[in-house]
Amino acid sequence: MQWYGPGTAANVAGVTLPGGMFYVGRGMKAASGYKVEPALIDPTLKADTRNPDYQGRTMGYWPSYNEIPPRARGGYLSWLANGRSNRAAYIGYVFLFFYGLERRALVDIARDKSLRWELPNLRAEVSRLLGLYGDNGSFQSYATRFLDVLDFQLAETATGATPPPLDRTYRWEPPVSLLVELGSLAADGKPVPADWALAWAWYHPDIHLRTPAHRCTNEFVTLFRARYTEAYGDGLVPRVMKAPVRLSYHAASGGLSSVELTMDGVPNVFNQAVAVRKLSALMDSVTTDLDAYSRFIGRNPEGASTLAAAALLPAELSGAPNAALTQLHDWAAGHADSGAATTGADLFTVFESKSPERLSKPETVTLAQLLERLGLGVEPDVRLGGAPITPSTPVVVFRSGPQPPSTATLSYTAATTLLHLATAVSAADGYVSPEEQAHLVSHLQSALELSPGERTRLEAHLRWLTANGVKLTGLTKRVSVLDQGQRSAIGDLLVAVAAADGVISPEEVSTLTKIYKLIELNPAEVHSRLHAHLTGAARPAPATGPVTVRAGGEPDAGYPITEPPAESAGKHRGDEEPGGVGLDLASIEAKFAETAAVSALLADIFNGDSTDADQDPTGPPSDAPSDGTSDPAADVPVVRLVADLDAPHSAFVLALVERETWSRVELEELAALWQLMPDGAIDRINEAALDAADETLLDEDDDTYTINAYAREELLP
Repeated sequence: MQWYGPGTAANVAGVTLPGGMFYVGRGMKAASGYKVEPALIDPTLKADTRNPDYQGRTMGYWPSYNEIPPRARGGYLSWLANGRSNRAAYIGYVFLFFYGLERRALVDIARDKSLRWELPNLRAEVSRLLGLYGDNGSFQSYATRFLDVLDFQLAETATGATPPPLDRTYRWEPPVSLLVELGSLAADGKPVPADWALAWAWYHPDIHLRTPAHRCTNEFVTLFRARYTEAYGDGLVPRVMKAPVRLSYHAASGGLSSVELTMDGVPNVFNQAVAVRKLSALMDSVTTDLDAYSRFIGRNPEGASTLAAAALLPAELSGAPNAALTQLHDWAAGHADSGAATTGADLFTVFESKSPERLSKPETVTLAQLLERLGLGVEPDVRLGGAPITPSTPVVVFRSGPQPPSTATLSYTAATTLLHLATAVSAADGYVSPEEQAHLVSHLQSALELSPGERTRLEAHLRWLTANGVKLTGLTKRVSVLDQGQRSAIGDLLVAVAAADGVISPEEVSTLTKIYKLIELNPAEVHSRLHAHLTGAARPAPATGPVTVRAGGEPDAGYPITEPPAESAGKHRGDEEPGGVGLDLASIEAKFAETAAVSALLADIFNGDSTDADQDPTGPPSDAPSDGTSDPAADVPVVRLVADLDAPHSAFVLALVERETWSRVELEELAALWQLMPDGAIDRINEAALDAADETLLDEDDDTYTINAYAREELLP
């Protein structure tokens, strides 16, 4: 009996068998002690090479070379002679050759360690065969498991091992090389490097791999490495376990028994609960933050290098921006540092839009997200209620600072509305001084308790308002829900702004009069309220309880009041002559403090919710159109609440899903039936859909809204 090693050739029955890795001879017993070794090629047995059985029709289920018919031997020798590469070959011939590889590794090499040099060759051949015949389920199972055996043997003496590849589909058992490496690191008290930790998580059956791990594997690997290193430095150090790494293998060959391989001194830490729990949390974090990018790539397979894709990547993956992102950054940073406003036309030179007329809402969101990753912001921003950007739209870019807001809180939305109205008053005479701007913004910031990020954006919003030219159009709907007391509070606030510099111009009076008409206050009150502020005649609100004038007992003599110098009279914008009336700053401070209350009153404008106890939750509100004309939701009653949405938003959803597409105008009309602000309602509905289906319900493209069928089914099961 002779083993022909890798690369050697033998001649049997006049046929040359190249490549080696088979047994040729007579009389070799099977390792199990019964019969002849099935893989042994006996040259004395007849082989019909003139009429071979290529299809294996004469073969039995458990082949043994000494027992198969001559025609089958001819077919087997023909397969060996042709390089063991014919994909159409009978799978029994592949198994017959495979039996010899099993015996060499599990018997000969296990007994003689000097033969281990052959293991890489055996492994390479099994991998090659698996690539050719892996479609056969039985061979795929045996060959894959046998690779683990070879890896186990290689790992006993290997150095510089590399992590197993992450594209392996067979995950019922972890790769043996992974078990050995983890156990060896634990035994030596060494941390697990990031790539080995990823393989640990990847192959652990209790850690579910979701779509982003497969669809965008490169980004997944990079993000995992970064976050693993950030969380654990050099890596987790597994706790040493008692049980060693073991491997059981049931051989395909009938001449071999099942084997149990044990690696003493190498603990099996693969299922260590604490480490697995930490890895699972890390994998969830990476998956969640790549989910939006993964969905985008799923819809746009060729879009990985676009700005839209870059906007969806987590910050850790922005280390090597593409040329388009670099160009956008340089443009935005230059404008932010200059402080000067630019235009939409200038923006379109570095940020391409589908339409030359305007940025769609998704495009504007993409732009805002990209700039946010670069530490920059843009006004207007549709995420915070800004208008669409057109070529003629003024654009302000600014340094956003830490924790920039990505959605508008009620306080911030109220601040921008009050800022809009107040700026209109301040700018009425054609000039807004830096002092007026600082005074206005600082009081809104403090009174509304804005976050640092919101404060920075509010200042940028004021710059945009000034560049855009403040207009009062478009505010009628936004203040239509306020009651008389709320309108009066806003009117007082605007008068305080106008009086802040101690001088009231005719233009300011004219603008105040327009605003008073807009918010349905008596325009005749403008003069009296201005006079009250300028003269200090405004009185505090009546007390609701006893007021202490001074404490009982002898009165305190106090301190004398120094007469103010004559030069202290008010001046206005560089006037050299004294004049005007002294400004009661304390009164103004008190008035701006009232802004906090005004913001709460304004909340009804923006939240889109109905709080009317008489609101009918099964249909449009009572003040919906009733002139007999048709409306798109008239026949769509709300019969139940949707997800965690309230009655008006649920009604809106149930009306929307009756059609596949909606125009912007149609959607606004439908939202108005339930007194909802369209953009706010869309955001709330899409958030509910994301919670239910990881998909948005409404997808916008050039003012056309399409219903996502999958999200609809998940949101309305």
